[in-house]
Amino acid sequence: MLVNGEELCFEFALFDVDGTLVDDEDRYRSLAALRFNALEARAGRVAAEAWAPLGGYDHVNHSLDMSGPIAKAARREDMAVAAVAIYRAGRGWHEARALAEAAYADADAVQMRDYTPKLFPGVENSLRHLKAAGFTLGIATNGSSRITRELLHILGIQNLFSVVVGSEDAANPKPAPDVLLAACDGAKIQSSRTIYVGDQPVDAEAAAAADCAGSIIVGPAPVAPSPFIRRVASVADLATHP
Repeated sequence: MLVNGEELCFEFALFDVDGTLVDDEDRYRSLAALRFNALEARAGRVAAEAWAPLGGYDHVNHSLDMSGPIAKAARREDMAVAAVAIYRAGRGWHEARALAEAAYADADAVQMRDYTPKLFPGVENSLRHLKAAGFTLGIATNGSSRITRELLHILGIQNLFSVVVGSEDAANPKPAPDVLLAACDGAKIQSSRTIYVGDQPVDAEAAAAADCAGSIIVGPAPVAPSPFIRRVASVADLATHP
């Protein structure tokens, strides 16, 4: 693979999803609105309004803090925030946790049915070139692996990836290395032969903790310079060797 003219040698290209392959801001704003509605239906308006600011969602202006839990936390962590909001609204903890799980499942179902996700421009073409060049491709995400597989199916790129690992498949989410190591185990490829491609500092941290060959950070996220990290504007900028 060529990155900014530099040839990187590895076997396994492992990718984050949101903000890396998929345009995530519009997707998460839609999901936040659906979760608010689902929480209101399951647990009441007070609980939903308590949850919104904790998750970084302004339900009045329909705006979302992309550095908050809805956009950046692992799904189970974000769901725990919802459970706390429901608990604070007067439900017992076990009931609050069950209501949060049910509400999130409701929102996920509507999102998958009604929302059309979008890959960033040029991403699909780049992935297909990498696959054709003989690289093994995989997914390691803090999101749900089940939802991610459904998302990849909708996008028509599910067959490009040999393994899809989400936060429920590992003990700890990124920046811990667990999801990356689980993906390497699933692909039967050592992490030292793996490059991880993401868009956030936690992606670079997870790759370093997993002893990957390196990490590629796409987009403008503030990541400290390191010989371990390469920067590109988009996955579309990754090229196979001529």
